[in-house]
Amino acid sequence: MTELRYPFSALFWDYARGIAGTVLCFVILVTIEWHNQLPWLFVGLTVLFAIYTMTTIAKNVARFRVSEEGIECGGFRKQSIRWGDLSELGLRYYPTSRSRKKGWMTLSLKARASRGGPASLKIESNLPGFTEIATRAAWAAKENKLMVDRVTADNLAALGVSA
Repeated sequence: MTELRYPFSALFWDYARGIAGTVLCFVILVTIEWHNQLPWLFVGLTVLFAIYTMTTIAKNVARFRVSEEGIECGGFRKQSIRWGDLSELGLRYYPTSRSRKKGWMTLSLKARASRGGPASLKIESNLPGFTEIATRAAWAAKENKLMVDRVTADNLAALGVSA
């Protein structure tokens, strides 16, 4: 069994954006006069940045355990997926530049309802061992005779994994 977690260095800029946005919007919110509708914009932005920061914290405490039987994520929200129960596999690429050379991938895994009910996991490519998890998930999808969409197949091929 392998245990993986997001390194702080991979989450540093997410923390910086979330905390800076929350603090900046909150400072504007408490210093602005409430004579018009503008403060409501900053209420919304403060809440959105706070939620973004909380999701970053959730990623930071998440621990992924990968084995031959399946994958489980421990943290605030515990989920586990047995490879034999895998019912959906998606791999998306999100570019951050026009050249499409920089960006990140998100692996989405869903499992059929089992004793704990249906489960789903989303894993981002800045997790060490991401390629190995994607490879193992693609193998499980083949074993379970799952059809993956064209985008997922292309993204798996970009990782060097046959779909």
